[in-house]
Amino acid sequence: MLKIPPDYTFLIQIAVFVAFWALVTRLWFRPALRIIRERKARSEGAIGEARTIEAEAERLRAEHAAALDQTRSEAQRELQEIIRSAEAEQKRLIAEAGTEARRTLVEVQTRVAEEVAQARRALRDEAARLARMVTEKILARPV
Repeated sequence: MLKIPPDYTFLIQIAVFVAFWALVTRLWFRPALRIIRERKARSEGAIGEARTIEAEAERLRAEHAAALDQTRSEAQRELQEIIRSAEAEQKRLIAEAGTEARRTLVEVQTRVAEEVAQARRALRDEAARLARMVTEKILARPV
């Protein structure tokens, strides 16, 4: 029970409490609070650094995506250019082949016409020779 006025033990308890409080504050609370503040500072620094790294990664991802899109569009343009030049080459080759085919056709037709004319001359000569031979046989004398 509490007596009024308190006796000297109460004052000793207060003095022991204050001494204990000072001792615990110096030996326990201040180092623990210092460690907590340091951890908080490191955590905030790490969080800030992580945000910076994340922002940098996002920026690099955007740059990569832009470069990839640009490369795709350049590749598409180059592909279209290759297709256009291949189509032009194809048209040129077809035109050359058509020209060559017409030239070959004209040469073959000329050669065939010459061979037909030569065969007709040979047949005419042969027909004349045969006609003379038949006439000579029928008439029994040379003509």
